[in-house]
Amino acid sequence: MERFGQTRDEIFVTSGELRKELGDKEFEALPTGAIGLYTYYERLAQGLRQLMCGSRKFALEHISRGDLAALTHQAAEISGIEYIMDYGKEEAEAVLNS
Repeated sequence: MERFGQTRDEIFVTSGELRKELGDKEFEALPTGAIGLYTYYERLAQGLRQLMCGSRKFALEHISRGDLAALTHQAAEISGIEYIMDYGKEEAEAVLNS
C-alpha cells in the first residue's frame, strides 16, 4: 500500500474532488472503501466518455449495443454483443470481395 502513498489524498486521485464536494469533516468520515469504489466508478465513467467520443456519440441516448464489442467469447455469449474479432466482419468481407 505504501508504494501508492501515505494518505488517502495521495492514494486516490478523486479524493480532492470528493473533499471539495463534501467538505473536510464529511470526507474524513468516509470509509476508505467508499472512496475506492467512487474512484473505480469515475474511471468507468471516463472510459465510457472516451468510447462515446470515439464513436462520435456525445450523449448516452445515441449509443447502442451496436457500438460495443465484447472482448472475450464468454462476454459475447452472455451479453449478446458481437465478439471483437467478428465485429464488422461482414462489411470488411464485402469490401474485400468487391
